[in-house]
Amino acid sequence: MKRCVIMMCFAVLAATGALAQQKKSVPPSPKNADKGPSLEATMKFVQTKLNEVGKVNFADYVHNNSTQNDWIVQNSSEATNVVADAASCRITYHMKIVVSEKVAFDEDASIPFKDVQDLTVTTVEDDIKTTDAALGYTTRSYRADPPIFVLKLRRTGTGSNAFDFSDEDLANRVAKAMVHAVELCGGGNKDPF
Repeated sequence: MKRCVIMMCFAVLAATGALAQQKKSVPPSPKNADKGPSLEATMKFVQTKLNEVGKVNFADYVHNNSTQNDWIVQNSSEATNVVADAASCRITYHMKIVVSEKVAFDEDASIPFKDVQDLTVTTVEDDIKTTDAALGYTTRSYRADPPIFVLKLRRTGTGSNAFDFSDEDLANRVAKAMVHAVELCGGGNKDPF
């Protein structure tokens, strides 16, 4: 009987040790979202800045390196009626995109911040190159005039939203505020690796 009790105590100690080791391997919790401005102030900043951007126009000079062909694509994009709602952790807006004088997109859109995985700011040339490469167009090079910067929000699954800026500093400031809002709303990359 005494041996059985000792064995049970040893089993309990071993299980406790294993549990303690398991707890150590749990990834750290996400960043403390309590630092920085409130969600309401952050969303108000994002709403104000996105509404101030207005229409962004640029020419995209395309060169096909395999055929030596060149062409120009005239582009414009405009996000209007941007509403950043802290209560729902969502941005709603209307986006209109015109490519070579043809409306490519003219619809209402929304971004639920809890579903945002990550945000990036890149040049429009890099954004177009990445998109075209995924479609199999790997021999093209691009140059935008004037320089344009794209703030892209990648959501859970395959969805994404993007905003064009002619001011890189403003794009980065809005991106930083959006990252903060995403953290406060429980979004962001949950992958610990």
